[in-house]
Amino acid sequence: MTEVIIRKCPSYDSNLLKASASEIFKHFGGVNALYKKGGRVAVKVNLITPAKPEEAITTHPAVVWAFCEELLSAGVTPVIMDSPNAAIKYSPESLKKIYEQSGYFEHLKGLPVEFNYDVSSVTARIQNGKAVKLAELISPVLNADGVLNLAKGKTHAFTCITGATKNLFGTVAGISKGAYHAKLKNVENFSDMLLDIAGFVKPALSVIDAVVCMEGNGPTGGTPKPAGYLIASTNTCAADKVFCDLIGFPFMSYPLLKKASERGILEADSIKLTGSYEIVKDFKMPDTSASIYGFVNPNAVTRLFALMAKDLLTLKPDMNSNCTGCAVCAKGCPMKAISIKKKRAVIDHSKCIRCYCCHEMCPNKAVDLKKKVLYRLGEKLLGRK
Repeated sequence: MTEVIIRKCPSYDSNLLKASASEIFKHFGGVNALYKKGGRVAVKVNLITPAKPEEAITTHPAVVWAFCEELLSAGVTPVIMDSPNAAIKYSPESLKKIYEQSGYFEHLKGLPVEFNYDVSSVTARIQNGKAVKLAELISPVLNADGVLNLAKGKTHAFTCITGATKNLFGTVAGISKGAYHAKLKNVENFSDMLLDIAGFVKPALSVIDAVVCMEGNGPTGGTPKPAGYLIASTNTCAADKVFCDLIGFPFMSYPLLKKASERGILEADSIKLTGSYEIVKDFKMPDTSASIYGFVNPNAVTRLFALMAKDLLTLKPDMNSNCTGCAVCAKGCPMKAISIKKKRAVIDHSKCIRCYCCHEMCPNKAVDLKKKVLYRLGEKLLGRK
């Protein structure tokens, strides 16, 4: 039996969050049942890029504050950390900028928490890994006495959803993330890798900030969507399954949870849910979701057909007038398919693998995801729109 607790939390009011954090820890036996007194806990947040809390791109700092308060009251030292997207240099200077611009310094002011500036990494051996056997992971996570996983509930143009399991991809060191996209080109293989890493990191507790989610073309280009809940479990996939239920998305249409079910990591029928919720109405999935969950599935069609149909049946990333030629996308593209010409980014679509990292990383929302005619026809035939 896997336990998941969902707590109604309609706003980021400090009293509501404090009560929710306290109840969540109490449900799982108290802080010290999960983390030893006197220990240092890696608080793995989602800080993919510098963003204001109200943009719903990052784990809201008020949520981090509430859970850090609980850790501190139990004699545990929180160490806040993340490795941002591959286009951002993983350095103490960039981490400081992200902490500051994402409101963490302001919201956690006065709390004796630590902010991580250690950018070293360790090659971890992942026994029984299906997609990866070795992973370059950030040292502070591996050196901590435990991990508290504070994720943001969002849509994701490549993986469909980012929640508790996907959040742990942020334990991969800096620019190393791009190599996984280059090697594991389709979402099925990428999902296996995410499960491998989550199984290795093994957070004692995972919490999804679904107070205000992101819908549409996430994880950075979507729009905020109030939902009003916190979801917590000791099993990342179980928390993600309940998040899917909350937003009204069939969990087996989420490639990661489909893989988790096949591998026996998730047994949906054995989830014991404490608390109740109302399904969020009219939650918009990413425009890519048709191709992600079955429209073009490399396991369901021949690879030759998938290659021939790429331009017709998947969304094509292209630059819009917001492009400033900043080269963030070029630096982060795992296939080196982007170059800067005449102060604008240009995509070589023959190299593009549709990982949508450019869309995720762009600080100016300059990447559109365009649908071809046959793609639109397929959506209508399948009743996806």
